[in-house]
Amino acid sequence: MQIVVDVTACNDQSEESGDSESRPDCIFDLCPQTTSDVDWNSPTPVVHVYCDGTQLKLHGLGFASDNPAQQFALGSSYDKTNITIEIDKENGLTVNGNSTSLTATFLAALFNNSNLTFASQEGKGRMAGTYKSVKVVSKAVITNTSLPAGSIVSTVLENHTGNGTKFTRETAIDWTNQKVIAEIDISTCGTGTEDLFSIGDDAISWNAVNIHMYRTGTSGFSAYLAGNPKSDDGTGVTSGIVPDGNILRVELSSEKGFVVNGKVLFSKEKINKYSTLFSLSTIKVGSGEGNNQESRAKYNYISVATNNYSAGTPIVSNTLDEVTVNTFNAQNDVYVQLKRTLTPTQWNTFCVPFTISADMIAEKFGAGTLVYTFGSMNGNVMNFTASTTIEAGKPYIVKPTKTVVDPIFTGVNIVASDPVKSGENGFFMQGTYGAKTDLLDDGTNLFLGEGNKFYKPAKGSTKMKGMRAFFIVPQGTNLAALRANIDGATTAIDELTTVVEQPTDNRIYNLQGQFVGTSFEGLHGVYVQNGKKVLVK
Repeated sequence: MQIVVDVTACNDQSEESGDSESRPDCIFDLCPQTTSDVDWNSPTPVVHVYCDGTQLKLHGLGFASDNPAQQFALGSSYDKTNITIEIDKENGLTVNGNSTSLTATFLAALFNNSNLTFASQEGKGRMAGTYKSVKVVSKAVITNTSLPAGSIVSTVLENHTGNGTKFTRETAIDWTNQKVIAEIDISTCGTGTEDLFSIGDDAISWNAVNIHMYRTGTSGFSAYLAGNPKSDDGTGVTSGIVPDGNILRVELSSEKGFVVNGKVLFSKEKINKYSTLFSLSTIKVGSGEGNNQESRAKYNYISVATNNYSAGTPIVSNTLDEVTVNTFNAQNDVYVQLKRTLTPTQWNTFCVPFTISADMIAEKFGAGTLVYTFGSMNGNVMNFTASTTIEAGKPYIVKPTKTVVDPIFTGVNIVASDPVKSGENGFFMQGTYGAKTDLLDDGTNLFLGEGNKFYKPAKGSTKMKGMRAFFIVPQGTNLAALRANIDGATTAIDELTTVVEQPTDNRIYNLQGQFVGTSFEGLHGVYVQNGKKVLVK
């Protein structure tokens, strides 16, 4: 369910009437279908959303847990003229795409009902705002796959299914810079105890420099840090190993220790206390400790990788995310959210797989938004032509009249074809949907960056975020002479004249692409600096 409202005129009625109790506008109440009026806690379960002109207020009552009231301050991030509230079983209640305390788990009792009442009745039952739309909408189905990091050094074992006999594989490893990763499918295991994964100096002996992990019966698991395996000293583990379906993902590193599906079973400190495992330069991995305990599991892979390695993780949602690889099929009349920011202070390259009408451009990007596409070449001058709409797959430069953060589009038709390349005579503007674009660093690929300038990617930094476009120019182009104009008005875009290397000036950005400074002082979380993610604790 999606509600889009303009809350500009909403206020706290107590200020006007002299009422001692706060009476903000009731944006809506949502509860099981009923013929009775909707009150504060009847009927239940019920969701209330209010606005006093400065804050959006959420309440949920009659659910399995206490009411997790929450408030959102209205402003640039929550434009009063265009608040989008969505409720679904995947994300619960979200505001402009941001999660709230009314999670899908909290709202479970509401989702058990096939009929719901949408009303504005609780309190004094007034609503001075404007409902732009209240509708049940279909969500786009998009797979966002995160970009992998690091690299695989060597593959020790791949697509191997155990047959109940011992096996070991040997490999060299540098624990300072490398780690061991494995993915084990237990669906082919038997009903007895099986040695799923052993690693160390021989991977077979019990008391050698090894770690052993077993499947015990059809649901149990255990792991032991050999040498002194006792539960009371943390070297014997019989719980905490939880499969993801039938999959166990194992990671062993001198940075994190022995980890299974994100759970640290033996910390690096514990391993170093009882074992010399991380001093080994050659290790063996395999299965075969004990008698009649050899594995029948399927080993999708056992590999040595760099410490910073992480595989791409696919997540299905209704978002097109600028930092992932996005895949989708053609879909009609769906709503989709873009995970990216557009700024009114400069031109933004833009490309999406659905058409955006003139009215929708004005609504989402602001009235007076400028939209241009690459039209033709005149010598060394790129000519851009004005457009009233944004066509699916076509690249544009866009200058909104307000800051746009993660906009949501409703009732659009997603086109499954690849992005278009526009231009002529060897000069093109190429659209992209996902973040996995490898730009060439030889001067033939340029991107539009800070200060409305063309930038040439720096060596080793050729990844580009999605829902953007880059420029292709012929080999040997005089980059210093390259110019661009809009409908002949060169002064409107005359800063697009300098081609420089992509800056590596330690500028820091948050994951929404917003510049936050050049120092990590006072920051906490994950940020991007010089094209790399940095965790600030």
